[in-house]
Amino acid sequence: MGKDFTLYWTNHARYENCPRQFLWYNGWGVIDLGQGPGRGKPFPVQRSKHDAVLGIVIQSVIEDLYNNELWRHPVGLQRELLERVEKTFHLQLAKPKNFIEWRFAPSREEMLETCRQGVLGYLRTMKQHRLLGPYARAEVDLIGWVDKFTPVGGRADMIIRRDDTGISILDGKNSKHKGKYTDPDQLRWYALCHFLAYSQMPDRLGFIYYRYPYGTPIEGSDQVEEGVEWVPCTREDIQGLAQRAIKVRKGLLKEKFDPNPTPKGCQFCDFETVCDARVAQRESNSRGRRKSQDLPDDGLLEIL
Repeated sequence: MGKDFTLYWTNHARYENCPRQFLWYNGWGVIDLGQGPGRGKPFPVQRSKHDAVLGIVIQSVIEDLYNNELWRHPVGLQRELLERVEKTFHLQLAKPKNFIEWRFAPSREEMLETCRQGVLGYLRTMKQHRLLGPYARAEVDLIGWVDKFTPVGGRADMIIRRDDTGISILDGKNSKHKGKYTDPDQLRWYALCHFLAYSQMPDRLGFIYYRYPYGTPIEGSDQVEEGVEWVPCTREDIQGLAQRAIKVRKGLLKEKFDPNPTPKGCQFCDFETVCDARVAQRESNSRGRRKSQDLPDDGLLEIL
């Protein structure tokens, strides 16, 4: 991995978050992190992949729905999709890379039902927002160049082109908490890649939350979910992302991999427990909290 490296959103965001995190996940050049030159660092622990499996299964069946044009045969469509859900689910569970720690994961039947409801719910969202058209494809590769040194790429979950709504780029999420762990810049990155590849700005960008399909009652309200969370995007947004991509690319070529530990940035990192910078930061924070607890109570808190 080096000069021919195409920068995708996950790696771009990972490098901006913490250059060391990027290096340890991906490897680089001739740097040896314990598995040979250019390879990532071995994971200290094996995390359960049950959440990832759910998203993979749902997206795989939706990919079939679009790319195999299953939607053209509405009679028996739900049955066909549910059969594909079950088959794909069991295939994913059989893969060694999809380790699941069943002590912390839902049961197999609960996971399978989440996948079923995710796909059936998407059909309601698709119908409501007319997410079909002359061009309707899933898992679409978008590759372009910001400048002659910075190739960027994206793999859009769905791209829909219609005369009435134009070009829509959608990204599916199986998150339990709508919007909590999503970054709108991910969709804007796809817009950047689409513009570089086709010289066209998409007309709409949206997150599809599979657990919140169209018609789902909103708790504490008499309204229902729309099924799509639309994300605004301007040319200035993608120009800013292009400049950020160039900056990341320069950092990679100069092999700048200094750590940048933060509580938010490290919470999902597989290497948090073995990163000396993060361990030192947590110890420093802990000492600071203990010191503040030891301060005498002189009544100032009551005044403030």
